[in-house]
Amino acid sequence: MTHSKPNRAPRATAVLALAIATVAALGNGPIATRRDAPAAPPPAPAPAATPPAAAPLLARVQTGKGQFTIQLRVAEAPISCANFVNLVRRGIYDRSAVHDTTRVLRQCGGPVRSFDPGYVIRREFSARLMFDGPGMVAMQKAPDGEHAHGTQFFVTVKEQPRWNLDIPIFATVSGGQEVVNMLEVGDAIERIELDGDPAPLLARFAKEIAAWNTALDAAMAQAKLPPLRPAAEPAATPPAVPATPPAVPATPPAHP
Repeated sequence: MTHSKPNRAPRATAVLALAIATVAALGNGPIATRRDAPAAPPPAPAPAATPPAAAPLLARVQTGKGQFTIQLRVAEAPISCANFVNLVRRGIYDRSAVHDTTRVLRQCGGPVRSFDPGYVIRREFSARLMFDGPGMVAMQKAPDGEHAHGTQFFVTVKEQPRWNLDIPIFATVSGGQEVVNMLEVGDAIERIELDGDPAPLLARFAKEIAAWNTALDAAMAQAKLPPLRPAAEPAATPPAVPATPPAVPATPPAHP
């Protein structure tokens, strides 16, 4: 009986085809995909930190009926606020009194009812400050009708829209409106104290404040009233620190 040799050609061909297919799959598979994929976008930058809001500048008004607090609206009425802060620091409202009340307001003006400080200030207006309710703090109009009075201010106890954009508001009551409502003519304004840092505001209007104080001191003397507290002196600017420290002198060589 004759045995035939097995035909190995088809098996070799199949193995070769499998090898080629495997190589082709590897060439088009995950390695190629990783090579051709677009680069990932860089991470987004972190958002800039929001600067902290400036602390509000407050004035606490101590009266014979209790205390109320007002917030100075420096952003909307910087000139009026600078003037008011200067007057408070000089003590013009200390031991004064409420001299006028109506169904709309309670008004105070300084040492005496008819006091003229010898200067006026520019009126400032803002759409965010309207006489739409109680608690609006405003400077009275000056007699010329074009400026604000230097010292006379009032607080509203109800709305008065006809004053909008005519009488300048510079602050709002932030606490104690019930005390304002109870005030009557003759009630004492014992003192006003500031709460916050007015230094940037005073520095911004230093030239105007100096002129106001000159007029104010002359008006107090003319009215034969006691002098006010001295105007606060601006803080001295510290000397600049040199960028390069002075050179240390070299040690002289020792004598032989």
